[in-house]
Order: sequence, then structure tokens, then C-alpha cells
Amino acid sequence: MPAIRATLPAPLRSLLARGAGSAVVSGFVLVAMLTVVGKIVAFAKDAVVAAKLGTADDLDAFMLVFGFFSFTATVLAGGLPESFVPAFAELRERRGRRRAERLGVQCSVWHFGALLLCGIVLVLAAPLVIGWTGHGFSAGKQALAAQLMRALLPFLLCFGLAQHLGAWLRAGKSFLLAASAPMLVPLGIVTALVIAGDQVDAWTLVAGTVWGAVANVAVMLIAIARKLPRSRSWWRCSLRHWEPGLRTVLCNALPFLIGGVAFGSAAVVDQTMAAWLSAGSVAVLSYSDKLCAIVLAVTAGPAADVLFPHFAELAARRDWSGLRKRLFASAGLIVSAALPMTLFLYLFAPWFVSTLFERGAFGPNDTQRVAEVLRFAAFQIPFYILGTVAARVAVSLQAARLMLVISFSALVLNAALNWLLMRHLGVAGIALSTVIVHGICAAATCAVCLAVIRRKEAA
Repeated sequence: MPAIRATLPAPLRSLLARGAGSAVVSGFVLVAMLTVVGKIVAFAKDAVVAAKLGTADDLDAFMLVFGFFSFTATVLAGGLPESFVPAFAELRERRGRRRAERLGVQCSVWHFGALLLCGIVLVLAAPLVIGWTGHGFSAGKQALAAQLMRALLPFLLCFGLAQHLGAWLRAGKSFLLAASAPMLVPLGIVTALVIAGDQVDAWTLVAGTVWGAVANVAVMLIAIARKLPRSRSWWRCSLRHWEPGLRTVLCNALPFLIGGVAFGSAAVVDQTMAAWLSAGSVAVLSYSDKLCAIVLAVTAGPAADVLFPHFAELAARRDWSGLRKRLFASAGLIVSAALPMTLFLYLFAPWFVSTLFERGAFGPNDTQRVAEVLRFAAFQIPFYILGTVAARVAVSLQAARLMLVISFSALVLNAALNWLLMRHLGVAGIALSTVIVHGICAAATCAVCLAVIRRKEAA
């Protein structure tokens, strides 16, 4: 072991030397373990859904609407929550915990208002939105998707607010609940499927999704409320007198929000263009993405959740050298762990798909279609992880404008490559396009972070 450590770069040796006692390492292990449990629950749900509905029209319509709402909530979570964490860390460092908590309350109110406004607009424009995104759907399928969009509005509100509350908990380094509560959504779907028995359709999935999202946000609200002061004077002050740092959060949120719309639109663009292909293509792409999410769930997700507050603290203390070392060490370790998983997923793609999904309405032909797409999609994993970690550093540095350029460039490149590759490879071409875009974005984000750190060191 000493000989192996001697061959590693200095930042990696430094991180390894801290061992399991490091707050970063122990936090990563905790979040990774909880995420694995959550993914087991989610895949149990997916297996039941696959057995009940296969790649039927009901599932195609639900997947499109669910993906669109998830995208909307995630994009909004890339606005206020992203700009909130660095501001929260700096305010707590300079003004104390109570001032930081007041900022958290006010940001939560603003975030819920933004979710409600977006939800109302989407519900009113449901036929137009579905008509565009579900271009390849039949008239009956489009009508069903529009009805599902209206019914899933509570999911958007609860799921979106839960993402903000999760960012607040992680900013205070409370990783346990933030990582475990989201599994209530798939648990709600599984419960609804069990209750429905053989009478499963898209509305069964809607009911379970809404129940799970309500439970998720309720648990997080209770956890945060227990940490806040209970005096009425503090709450009156928090709701009537705006924290000066809120202006900074709102100003920084807009570039992150626009960047999140551009970068996060890739999933919606992929699903929309998959809907132009043969029937079931949206579901095939969704199943493939879920399998890639197994590796991403135990690497990129925990890394981003645990490292973000540490990056924000280092930036608040102006420790630029420590921030650069933490970036190199974290990215190196996580990507090294992800590469073997990526190769394993590529080599055994048909086995994974058949084991997890091939039963009931999901037959051997469906397994072959999903495995073909998965072989391409698997190679996005190391690039996605590197880009995710680097993006958290960029957010901590508040390099919003530079990230905005990268995000819009990625959106245009993704659509162009989709159009080019899907004509020859079908759904697999969309997966290959995603790999190329993630590779380019990861390299560009790392370059931006290092350039900003060098500039701040020089200043």
C-alpha cells in the first residue's frame, strides 16, 4: 500500500491519508450507501412497472410528462438552491447561524413561489406543450399526456421544494435525511401499484407519484423546522425583514437558472426527439438512462451533495489553493472508481436489462432494444461525474456567466448531434450524442474553474 500511495499525485495521497475519519469521505460513504438503497427501491418500482406496462402507450405518455416535470423542478433547483448554498455558507461564516437560517426561510418562500408560477403556466399550456414534445404521439396519446400533466402539478410543487430543502440540509452538512427522503417517491409508486393489483394504468403511477412527493417534502419540512428557532419574534423578523444576502442570492440565481434550463434541456430534447422515432422509443431511452443512473447514483450524486458545502466553505474563506486541490483529489478518486463500473455495464448490458426488466409485458425484443442503447449510454458516466464535481466548484466560485456559455453551447450541440446520429443509429444515436456532449462540457467546466481560481489567486 505505501508503494501504491507513493505513485499517486499529491492531492490524492493527501485525501487518502485522512482515511475514513475525513468528513468528506465519511459523508460520501453515508450518502452513497443511502443512495444505493434508494436506487434499489427505485428499481424495484421500475421492475414492477415494466412487468405491468412494458413499453405501452400509457407508460410512454407518463414517462414524457414525468420527465418534463422532473426537468422543470431540477432546472428551478439549479437557480435559487445553487446560488443559496454559497451565500448560506458565507453568511454563516461571517454573521452567524441565525442570520443564515433566516436567509434559508426567505429563499424557500421565493422558491415555492417560482414553482407555483411555473406549474400554473404549464397546466394552462398543457395541450401546446404536449403537442410539441409529443410530436410523434397519436391524438389519443397526446390527450392522455395533457391530462397527466395537469394531474401531476402537486408532484412538481412538492418535488421542487424538496430539492431546495435538501440543498439547505446539505449546506448544514445534514446528509442523512437529504439522501434518504427522496426514496419516498418510488415507495409511493410501489404502494399504488400493489393496491391497484392487475388494474394498473397511467393514473396509478400518477397517484403513487403524488403521494410519495407529498411525503418527501413533509419529512424535510419537519426536519428543518426542528432546527429553527420557535420564537414568534424570530419568525416575524424572518418573514417581514428581508435578509440583505437575499438580493445577492436572487441576482446570482438568474444566470444559474438560465444555465440550468440550457444544460438540463438535454433530457427533454432527447425524449422529444426519441418520440419522433418508432413506438416505445421514449420508454427504451428512459430504461437505459435508469441503468446508467445506478453508477451515477453512487458516484456523481453523493460526490456533489457532500463536496458542495465544502467547496462553498473553502470559497468563503478564500482558500483558493485548497479548493483547487480538493477538486483534483475528488475528481480523480471518483472517476477512477467509476471507470470499472462503466466497462462492466457495457460488457454485461443485456444481462442487466433482462435481469431487471424482462418479465410480463417486457419481452426479449425490448431487452435487445434497451441493451443496444445502454452500450452507448454507459460511456457518459465518467464525463458526467467529472462535469458534476467541476460544476459544483464553479457554483462555489459564482462563475455563473461562464457556465451559462457552456450550458447553451451544450444544448445546441446536443440537438445537432441528436439529429445527425439518430438518423443512422436510432435511439442509440441519441445516447451517443449525450456521451460526446458530456465529454466536451466536462473539459470546458474544469478549464473554467482553474482559470477563475488562478485569477482570484492573482488578485
